[in-house]
Amino acid sequence: MIRLFVALCAVFSLFTAVKTSDIKEIEVITVKVGEDVTMECNTNSVTKKDIVVWYRQSSGKLPQYFAKPYKNELGYKFAPGFNDDRFSISVNNNKFELNVNKTREDDEGEYFCGEMEGTVLKFTSGTHLQFEGESCTADMRVFFWLSISRIGVLSVTVIILTTCYKVLKSRS
Repeated sequence: MIRLFVALCAVFSLFTAVKTSDIKEIEVITVKVGEDVTMECNTNSVTKKDIVVWYRQSSGKLPQYFAKPYKNELGYKFAPGFNDDRFSISVNNNKFELNVNKTREDDEGEYFCGEMEGTVLKFTSGTHLQFEGESCTADMRVFFWLSISRIGVLSVTVIILTTCYKVLKSRS
């Protein structure tokens, strides 16, 4: 968790100042591929919807700007790669929710929302989106095939050694 915030601070320091976060823990949401999910942005003091922004960090990647509000009340603007119809943001009173419809495996990661105060960003909440064990990640598939390959190599080695042993034993 500390590494995550250090990485976030390093990236954001290039563009903006980042205040210490009030996030005590990250909520975990587990879904099946194809399900819809809603993530809440927990803000206590935000009354203006034009200062809430969203970021996502996928495993092994730097945080990506995800969505920011338009300044003229037209809604939220999504970054390239996130601007399809599956993503939307709802604003009701002081409640800001990120909706992801028909989730895909590449949606997995940490989602953070924060408040912009001028050029200063303060994260207010975070959610880890993960998928149920039915789906395999790419790393799991690689590990599986490496394990199968290792078993195959070991089996072939045992067969060759056994054959060599029997041939040598029959000659003597």
